[in-house]
Amino acid sequence: MAQPSNTPALQPDPDLQTGLQYLRASWFDRAEPLFRAALGRHGERPDILHYLAVCLSQRGALDEAEVLWRKALAKDPNEPMLSYNLGLVARRQGRLDEAARRFRDTIRRTPAHVEARLALASVHIDMARFAAAERELAEFIANIDNAIQQPEGEGLKPLQARARNMLGHTLYRMGHYSPAIEVLDMAMVDAGEDPGRRGQILGDRALALGGLGHHDEAIAGAGQALELAPESASLNHVQGYLLYHAGRPTDAIAPIQRALEIDPAFTAALKTLALAHAATGKNNEAVDLLHRALRANPRDRDAVLQLSLLHIAHERFAEALETLDGHLKSAPDDVRALNNQALALRGLKRFEEARRALKRASRLASDDPLVLTNLGRVLVDLGRAAEARPLHEHALRGLPGDSRLLGHYGACLAALGERDKARETLDAALAADPNNAEALATRAGLDADA
Repeated sequence: MAQPSNTPALQPDPDLQTGLQYLRASWFDRAEPLFRAALGRHGERPDILHYLAVCLSQRGALDEAEVLWRKALAKDPNEPMLSYNLGLVARRQGRLDEAARRFRDTIRRTPAHVEARLALASVHIDMARFAAAERELAEFIANIDNAIQQPEGEGLKPLQARARNMLGHTLYRMGHYSPAIEVLDMAMVDAGEDPGRRGQILGDRALALGGLGHHDEAIAGAGQALELAPESASLNHVQGYLLYHAGRPTDAIAPIQRALEIDPAFTAALKTLALAHAATGKNNEAVDLLHRALRANPRDRDAVLQLSLLHIAHERFAEALETLDGHLKSAPDDVRALNNQALALRGLKRFEEARRALKRASRLASDDPLVLTNLGRVLVDLGRAAEARPLHEHALRGLPGDSRLLGHYGACLAALGERDKARETLDAALAADPNNAEALATRAGLDADA
């Protein structure tokens, strides 16, 4: 939380001056009663409201702090620190659109407000607006790179490292893994000997390596990051995340559990642990973890999608629909949610409803392979295999060699009576994944009818 600055000069008041000293020393519990008393003597001055709000926010009383900052801003609308702190509160409470608006207002009033610019980029990342985050960070880094060339610019190195770290993470989230690694390597040079920053950079670099499929190198990189910051919840989670995606879900559990011991409210770790438990057959544990994530944030899209797929995998189709219902009311154009809804409806043999959901999804994402192949499956269910065939072929152009898509296409060909081509396609599906249940069943059916 930012410390007070740029506020009007106080009237001489020994208790108030003592409160400020406590505040600067981070003795918030000692400062709070002095500021409360000061409000009684001086009225609701914006500077005192601000100081008290800082104390309250530091002990987690965000709602009360927000009320005070709003009062202060109403009395002093040109003070950027007030809009900035309101932005921080909004972000912590999940009101991301409001947070972005507050940070933009701060930047408009104080273009050189570094923390507001980085906070705005962070909100863009939170909202998956990666292109916007990339633009914001690239401009920020360019300005820092210029400033650092000036006399006494060396002190900007930590800020440079932080911004490049954020940019590298953004590029990773965009799927630009190699450029992410290049930026993160530059951030590592900027970071100097700061172990916390170096650990974070190494963690993001490991994620990018994992994205490239370099799983062993990625896991080793996560280990190096943890050596620098062993008590980092984020880095323990990174290690578990990488182990899971390397096909080692059992090994992933311990570091993710460690992340949650450090930070019990770490929802990303809850979701990854749910994936690991599901992969090891602990489905009830996985469901409980996802419900825990949703209690923390009922609007957590990833948790909703993950829980719905888990229900579908275990043929709890009605529960999947119930999980998706609230999300789809607030986000009716969410393609992944529409896809999952259709899978649940198909499981309940409500084929026409499933077709309508997938038709809507395909209008929103006309090249999405999963949507296309699932629409094809439903059309086969409805006896319209001829319509389904080009959809499966389009999907396979997007994900060639995917076992699931090959299995669906093979079933479609079988429905069309093209038995030889169906066998060939199903054999390709089983070569990619010998445990593909649909391909096994369809192939067996073809053999039985031979």
